[in-house]
Amino acid sequence: MVSRVREWLKERMQRVCTSGVTSSWLEVLSGVPQESVLGPILFLIYINDLDNGVKNWILKFADDTKIFCAVKNDLDRSVLQKDLDNILK
Repeated sequence: MVSRVREWLKERMQRVCTSGVTSSWLEVLSGVPQESVLGPILFLIYINDLDNGVKNWILKFADDTKIFCAVKNDLDRSVLQKDLDNILK
């Protein structure tokens, strides 16, 4: 399966046209083709375990993620900061 996805993503080219001027073709090194069904599925697989170890509330929707809680004291602040640090690892 992984090799099929790699094949599908490699050798994609794009160029930019603006004000009648066109750039040369360059290989696309990241992302997935627009309007593909596989793009959102790959993204969901990629972020699926994002909330592992998170102690506070987490909302994931499309390409937006929010961690939130009521911070009433230093301990609350510390737990929230640890969650943020863990996600950035």
